[in-house]
Amino acid sequence: MEFPTLSRLFAACVLVFAVGTATAEDQVSRVPRTDSLELPGLTACHICEWRPKLNQMPAAEQCGTEESGTGKIGLFECGFSQECERECHFLRCGSL
Repeated sequence: MEFPTLSRLFAACVLVFAVGTATAEDQVSRVPRTDSLELPGLTACHICEWRPKLNQMPAAEQCGTEESGTGKIGLFECGFSQECERECHFLRCGSL
């Protein structure tokens, strides 16, 4: 009974790994890439729920600007619309 040499065994393992990797890459490349969180067929009817969170952001239009030219801080209520688009609504000037 003859045992395979270590180099033949290594070569066989590399070949099996290379074939398996190529097959996995082919399967992954068939999945379409998008920048959406929706999964086709699973989230087609998904509607986001408005759950606002308070955010402090520059509000030059509503609150004016500092001497340096940067917008003064305003308080906004931000969340996601039913179409899952991020929206921010101005509340008042100043911070929390």
